[in-house]
Amino acid sequence: MENSGAEPRVDHATDASASPLGLLDLLITRLAEPAVVLDGSLTIVSTNDAFATLVGADDTPVGKPLTAVLPGLTAETVAETIEQSGEYVSVRIGTAPERWAEFGFDRHGTHILCVGRDRGVDRRVELQRNRTAVTNLQRATPDLLGAESREAVAECIVETATDVLGLSGATLYLFDACRNVLWPAGVDGRPGADARAPVGGADDGIVREVFLEGTATTVESGDRYQPLGDYGVLHTVCGADQRDRQDCERRPGPGDERTGGRVDRLAERAVAALGRVDREATLRERDATHREQAERVTELERELSLVRRVHRVLVDADTVGDIESGICTALTASDWLSFAWVGRVRDGGVEPRAWSGAGSDYLETVSLSTDDPQAPPAVQTVASNQPTTVDAVAEDIGGHHWCRAAIARDFQAAVSVPLRADSVSYGVLTAYADQPVEWDDSLRSVFTELGDSVATAVRDRERQAHLAADTVVELDLRVTEPDATLERLAGTLGATVCCTEAIPVDGERTRLFLTVPGFDGDAVGGAARAVCGVDSLAAVADGDRYELVAREPTVVGRVVRHGGHLDTACVTDEEMSLTVTLAADADVRAFLDRLANGHADITLTARRQQPAETRSRDGIRRSLEAVLTDRQLEALQTAYGSGFFEWPRETTGEGVAEMLGVAQPTVNRHLRVSQRKLLELVFEDVA
Repeated sequence: MENSGAEPRVDHATDASASPLGLLDLLITRLAEPAVVLDGSLTIVSTNDAFATLVGADDTPVGKPLTAVLPGLTAETVAETIEQSGEYVSVRIGTAPERWAEFGFDRHGTHILCVGRDRGVDRRVELQRNRTAVTNLQRATPDLLGAESREAVAECIVETATDVLGLSGATLYLFDACRNVLWPAGVDGRPGADARAPVGGADDGIVREVFLEGTATTVESGDRYQPLGDYGVLHTVCGADQRDRQDCERRPGPGDERTGGRVDRLAERAVAALGRVDREATLRERDATHREQAERVTELERELSLVRRVHRVLVDADTVGDIESGICTALTASDWLSFAWVGRVRDGGVEPRAWSGAGSDYLETVSLSTDDPQAPPAVQTVASNQPTTVDAVAEDIGGHHWCRAAIARDFQAAVSVPLRADSVSYGVLTAYADQPVEWDDSLRSVFTELGDSVATAVRDRERQAHLAADTVVELDLRVTEPDATLERLAGTLGATVCCTEAIPVDGERTRLFLTVPGFDGDAVGGAARAVCGVDSLAAVADGDRYELVAREPTVVGRVVRHGGHLDTACVTDEEMSLTVTLAADADVRAFLDRLANGHADITLTARRQQPAETRSRDGIRRSLEAVLTDRQLEALQTAYGSGFFEWPRETTGEGVAEMLGVAQPTVNRHLRVSQRKLLELVFEDVA
């Protein structure tokens, strides 16, 4: 369009914007990014709304130095950025420690255009934070490696979650398979949306659900539930700032190193640590089992060695004295028993008969009276007829005199066992160890069985001495024991009952062969049924002879069990008169004490020493007893006493078998062997 000559029109707005500053001012107002125009001194000349919003200024920043509005920026940094075209510099915004922006600078004449872009959290800061978190997790690894229990691992994990990862709280639930319960073994910080209570099998909450399904879950509040395999569940609580950064969301951040990822790493470490603890616990249990087995093998070898030495003594010993002294020597030959002794009850106390080891003067120092309330183990065993053990003597050193005497001789543990065979006491065996000992059931049983073996050997040697003696002692005894079985039977019948044979059956029962003149079988049977202590009664002939089994100890039974021979015994309701024989060297007083057994009142009315040759019949019998077993002798005596060898027979083999409680073929075998050995004795004597 041509000019018609009129005066030219001036567009002031265009003229204003045509200046460099005007153009820059117009440019930044049209930019969505934060931007400012600076003069040569870096003072803000103009700005747009986006920049004011970024820096959060309450009033206009125009007229202020840019370095004052952005304290993290310096004039030198701006100058360097201007020289490097296209470069940006990262600047922290305000006081928020993790809010950053990038700014680029471009010179336009005397002014500088500054354009920024809000980065929220700087990528380098995010990466550095993640590296720091990973480093801290690695530093926490030694604590996990040092944890020795599941509970310790749980505590370490939750502390790492709060102290290292900066989470607000954490709870680690461990699964108790025995109770079917998930229980909070480790807690730290805030509980978040969790109750931190044990979760039972009937609970259908999120903890149980995550454990059973094995899938991690992040709830709306930001709390995360991470399964730990068969071990349990890890619950973590995010803070408000973490939710603002969306670090707890499932959306990955830079480098995929969000808090959720670090929680996953922590959960993996928890599973690894719990697995290690379980493996180490298994190894410790296995090592403990191996140690226990090795210790038990050592103990068994020690016990076996002790038993072998004792049994060697029992086999080789010829006399009771050899047994008693040999046992003490065998016990102290071990490396842990320092003193042993054997004693028998006499005159209201325990009389030492043999001993071995260091500290023999101990027996002269302590009281062995059965009336002493603070008596040593041997006296306690005599009183109770039960083994006595002391694991650590020093524990009672203040209360008992014998403990002080024992400790003075380095006796630190003790065991005492009764020597009993067929309910007969042959004394007490006591041993002391030079170290504390745990007398468990196994070790107690070893010493108890040793005591039984020693008692049996003593009984057999006493019987052998009786059989081999050139002379015998014949005793006439009067016994008052009104509560005994035979006295009760005689009292019920109102007659005299004579016992011609006594055969021990076991520790308590005795088979007795009786004669009751003037009474028929019905009367005797009725009386026997009315008497307590009678196990059975059977007639063994058409006359007045009977076989009675007493189920409680009797005086006549104790005569045989103690090595004596019963000649005759006649019983009334008031007393019993009996004649017995013993070996010439037998201890008559000890025999009478055993016979009384604390119940009967026994009076010795006559004592006679007789040559063995005047009792040739008894000599044959004693020789027979020496070559027959107890069971063979019992069968032969029962058969003879019941009239099996009479003609015609008064009882059959089946009847004898019934009396003995065995099969008839067994009785036939016992009788055939017994008769053969008897004939060998007879014909060898003739030869």
